[in-house]
Amino acid sequence: MDANDETGKIGRGMSKMIRGTRLLLFAAALVFVTVNCAGIRTLITGEPHLRLDEVPREVRDIYSNAEKSFENRELEKAFAQYGQIIDYISQGPVVLWSHTRRGEILALKGDYEGSVRELRMVKQRFDDDPFYAEAQYHLARSYSALGQYSQSKKIAEVLLHQKLSSNRRIGLLTLLGDILLTENRPYDAFLRYMEALKEKPDKAMAEQIKSSVEDIVSRRLSLEEQTAAWDSYGSGYPVGYILYALMQSYYATGDVVNTKKYLKEYMTRFKDHPNYDDARALQDRFSAMEVVDRYALGCILPLSGQFAHFGSMALDSVALAAGVFDPLPGPLRIIVEDSRSDPETARERVVTLFSEHKVIGIIGPMGSMVATEAAREAQKLGVPIMTMTQLDEITTIGDYVFRNFLTAKMQIKTLVRYAVENLGMKSFAILYPEDSYGVRMMNLFWDEVIAAGGEIRGAEGYDKKKTDFSDEIKLLTGSAFNDDGDRKEVPQPVIDFDALFIPDSYARVSMIAPQLAFYDVTGIQLLGTNALNSPDLMKGENEYLYGTIFVDGFFLNSYYPAVRNFVDRFYVAYGREPTDVDALVYDAARVMVTCMTDSRIEVRNDLKEALEQLRNYPGVTGMTSFTDGDAEKSLSVLMIRNNDIIQVK
Repeated sequence: MDANDETGKIGRGMSKMIRGTRLLLFAAALVFVTVNCAGIRTLITGEPHLRLDEVPREVRDIYSNAEKSFENRELEKAFAQYGQIIDYISQGPVVLWSHTRRGEILALKGDYEGSVRELRMVKQRFDDDPFYAEAQYHLARSYSALGQYSQSKKIAEVLLHQKLSSNRRIGLLTLLGDILLTENRPYDAFLRYMEALKEKPDKAMAEQIKSSVEDIVSRRLSLEEQTAAWDSYGSGYPVGYILYALMQSYYATGDVVNTKKYLKEYMTRFKDHPNYDDARALQDRFSAMEVVDRYALGCILPLSGQFAHFGSMALDSVALAAGVFDPLPGPLRIIVEDSRSDPETARERVVTLFSEHKVIGIIGPMGSMVATEAAREAQKLGVPIMTMTQLDEITTIGDYVFRNFLTAKMQIKTLVRYAVENLGMKSFAILYPEDSYGVRMMNLFWDEVIAAGGEIRGAEGYDKKKTDFSDEIKLLTGSAFNDDGDRKEVPQPVIDFDALFIPDSYARVSMIAPQLAFYDVTGIQLLGTNALNSPDLMKGENEYLYGTIFVDGFFLNSYYPAVRNFVDRFYVAYGREPTDVDALVYDAARVMVTCMTDSRIEVRNDLKEALEQLRNYPGVTGMTSFTDGDAEKSLSVLMIRNNDIIQVK
């Protein structure tokens, strides 16, 4: 071998050594990010401890190529190359390092069992062996990913007593924190995460750790543990989160003194904190609580004047709902004011209840004009008011205005749905009084039938003063016309509808029904409104009304236990049976009282939101929910049968 050949070999060897050294230096700064299926957080890996002179010359090229493949994320290729090193030589630092790398690659691919097998091949040569520590580090992570937390924790705790880089200490501390969370030990996890932050992790890692710290402090610590955290970390991070959590916990327990104590300190020190707006909302809430009596409920009724009788009856229902005879939990107070059936007086009573008695909500008043004026003032002052009026537009005044009443829309929707869905009817006719009530009901019924996929075959109106309805019946059935459309009586009526809707009182419907039979308009279903639900229905001969179906919100003889209980309690208390208005007022008051007895209802806005969110309240006038301030109810479907009224749904 001549000098030139030897020089060339040395040059090529030096070139390989320089390239390998560069690869090692580059890999030393390399950061790999991985989140495995068991929730292992981002960790910094790849801190080589192997010097190039520790690598046998015969495998240096393979080693350099393997490190390069690993650096380029060519994991399959790197795995095979490290395997070639292990096959070529049996022992030495490079073999230990190759097993470590292969274990790390398997973990990156999600094969944690394979990773464990590979890493366990790395044996400790001496105390503080860096190759063994690196392998154990990855072994702890893989055990954790497999759910073998006790083995993972045992390895991590041992490693923390050895000489480790800051990055490895951060990784182990956060790993222990994650494992402690799986053991439902949030405070111990919090301490581990705080230790990790002291090691000054990079920005990305610090953000991850802080996210865990903030979640624990905000949601997982008990009051005692929050207090311990406050004692240990009363200054610096994460004191803002600890203060906020203490404030929330004391508020949840009803400890207003300590809540205000920590709230005041938080508001003073942390004006730029993420939770500052929520803390300000709580501060505003305390201010609102000082001007409202959460146990005071106002009631405005006509207790004098021409409607005093109705007001007195309504007050009976309010008293029963408020627990006068069956005391409810909490010091509930009912403050009753007389509207005198006067709109301006009602408005003044709202102001009195709001400013002097600090009521959290108001029931009443009754009557369209009176209720409208009271509702406007209540909306202006921001106090929830539960009105009892037929006026549809009243809830459009604002979001503090509610109405609990049986509406025309409610009745028609229930009636048509039952006729179409339960009785299978598709075609309908309407015979209606030509007054505001009749015209409104006719239009609502027509629209609802069309919406349900049915059709209206005819509609005829009549004067309310009439007692002879022959003309209307003939026009409705076509018996007043011949085949050419000329007006001329023909013997047989044309009945091309399944049901006839008559929105009128019992007195008038009981006159119409026999005349329908007289003109051979038979075999059809009669439909009506709650105006049919009259005590007089049981007093006369009503064979022509048998089978008539109508709806109502309250049925005295309902088979529902809640209704039966209400009727019995009402009779025991007042010696009379409740009317439909009694039932509506009772439900209105009971809804308000039920919301008020919820410990979370502390200010007027709480009561408003509770009413808005109320769904399927089991009232005596049907299951009740509120949409845009208006009650929606599941009404009773009733039928006249043998001089009696029965509930069919």
